[in-house]
Amino acid sequence: MTKTFVTSAGAAIQIGRELGKGGEGAVYEVPANHHVVAKLYNTHHTPDALKQAKLRFMATTADKELLSYAAWPQETLHKTRNGPVVGFLMPKVSGRAPIHMLYSPAHRRQDYPQAAWDFLLFAARNTAAAFAAIHNHGHVLGDVNQGNVLAGADSKVVLIDTDSFQINANGTVHLCKVGVAHFTPPELQGGAGFDRISRNGNNDNFGLALLIFHLLFGGRHPYSGVPLRADAGEALEKDIQAFRYAYASDGQKRGFKPPPKSIPITIVPDQIRAMFTAAFTENGSKGGRPTAQQWVAALDGLRGQLQRCATTPMHIYPGHLGRCPWCELEDHGVIYFLDVRVGVAPTGINGFVVARIWAAIEAVPAPPAITIPNVATIAVTPRPLPPGIKKEGNITFLRIVIVGIALWLLTVILGAWFFILGGAWLAWASVGDIGGTERKAERAKRQAARDVAQQDYDKIVARVRQEISPEVFSKKKQELVRLRDEYQHLPERERTEIANLHATAEARQKHQFLERHFIDAANISGVGPTKKAALRSFGIETAADVTWNKVIAVKGFGEVLTRAVVDWRKACERRFVFNPNIAVTEAAKNAVRAQIATRKRTLEITLNAGAAELQRLRQDMISRANTLTPLLQATSQKLARTQADLNVI
Repeated sequence: MTKTFVTSAGAAIQIGRELGKGGEGAVYEVPANHHVVAKLYNTHHTPDALKQAKLRFMATTADKELLSYAAWPQETLHKTRNGPVVGFLMPKVSGRAPIHMLYSPAHRRQDYPQAAWDFLLFAARNTAAAFAAIHNHGHVLGDVNQGNVLAGADSKVVLIDTDSFQINANGTVHLCKVGVAHFTPPELQGGAGFDRISRNGNNDNFGLALLIFHLLFGGRHPYSGVPLRADAGEALEKDIQAFRYAYASDGQKRGFKPPPKSIPITIVPDQIRAMFTAAFTENGSKGGRPTAQQWVAALDGLRGQLQRCATTPMHIYPGHLGRCPWCELEDHGVIYFLDVRVGVAPTGINGFVVARIWAAIEAVPAPPAITIPNVATIAVTPRPLPPGIKKEGNITFLRIVIVGIALWLLTVILGAWFFILGGAWLAWASVGDIGGTERKAERAKRQAARDVAQQDYDKIVARVRQEISPEVFSKKKQELVRLRDEYQHLPERERTEIANLHATAEARQKHQFLERHFIDAANISGVGPTKKAALRSFGIETAADVTWNKVIAVKGFGEVLTRAVVDWRKACERRFVFNPNIAVTEAAKNAVRAQIATRKRTLEITLNAGAAELQRLRQDMISRANTLTPLLQATSQKLARTQADLNVI
């Protein structure tokens, strides 16, 4: 192979060792200039006339912005001066890896252990800025995927494989002929081949939103979740095409809900939630997706609203949230960010003495209880019946008297009087008492008034029992009792957990070994990129995450595919060899000590604030009592009066 090539300007370029190889060519070092590398096409992918024209245009229009965000062609390479284009020079990209190494929790724990959520947010912002640079020049990436976006420890993003981009060369459009299914927008799913489609910025904006979603939500795919209908979840491409955005407010209608233990969409403010909805639902396919520049502005705004968790500094989250979402997820056994300060015990509260703190807590008296009035004992004066309406009891008595007299007459006087009185009695019985209709109407009105009063009374009583019942204060204090007991047992817990390290040494080594075997790099029969994306959305990224039940629970993984994934894990396990010489390292002991120290600091902060919290709760309950007591008395009086009014009739 020729070692010397000529640039379009006629300069000779010496090519050094091979740095990497892809499907259509290889990348080589340039010894004379360590800031650039050379990409040379192999004989099976020699650029045709159109591709050569595309590369010449890209090289002649390269500017500072493009070269800052992309491995953009700077000079075309030729075997001879003015000969066919066989390659090109581009900026050297070093110290960066595919962006999925950053947004994948399993990869990030190994490759970027100090990257917290603010770092991921900055990387998302820089990804949007890179897209904006391409779009500002009238070009389209086309083949957006997790492999052609590289990120580094500085959070800067660089786009690669730029020679596959769709380039607008002064009106001549050079198409992007490739694409990845699970990054293809709904409007292009199942359509013509990419070599016949002219894409636009709105198509790119789907892939950009997807990358941002991956970064902010732990690598989950927005169209992968728990199916709510039979036709959902079989194939990721079909779910994208059907706009089955699992995190949408109308996800029930779309057929998905988010995967279990996933980061809730509420972690981002309403504005960004609305941007994701616009990107992943029907309006977006019609041109309504947020642009790259809009993402830059929105993510910059969010970066200015972040706060740090008081107990775990690695936990950084948006300021609109009431409490740390990462701590909430950890309470359910889901860890997205590890505290990398192993061996460094978090500083507790100086002079913290649990006995003194507890004495202050005990000194806070419970708020006075509110007595619920006994409505039956409240003396009220009922409203009298309107004129002309008699009480039901009086009418009943009159009927009894009349019927009694009639029966007496029938026994004493027979003959014609029998028929006269019998007929009169039957007529009176059929007509009923005079004023009966009015009385029924009055009763219905008083019954309705009593029912309304009962509802009002029940609501106030429920509020009293929920907000100012003694159980509210007692429950808070019992929680502090539990935390105090836990605090006092922390030394014993630390000794026990360090002792248990020996018993669990082999299992821990095996787990760490399996964590280094990633599904996205594995060759598993029937499990391609889209199936791997579905597994990742359910938190299955490494061999350590694989169990039969977890895999088969993912829609689209029947027994055959589940068996293939489980067999792959077993194959990994067979290569594991236990090393007893490093069964329990000092680092493992320090990890336990750091975990206990972090918990100790958390408990000290909570207990130290316990007396003030109880006092605040007490004052709040007294304030609520002052508000609710008059309402309780008024509704009790009203109920007693309306009940008495009803009793009158």
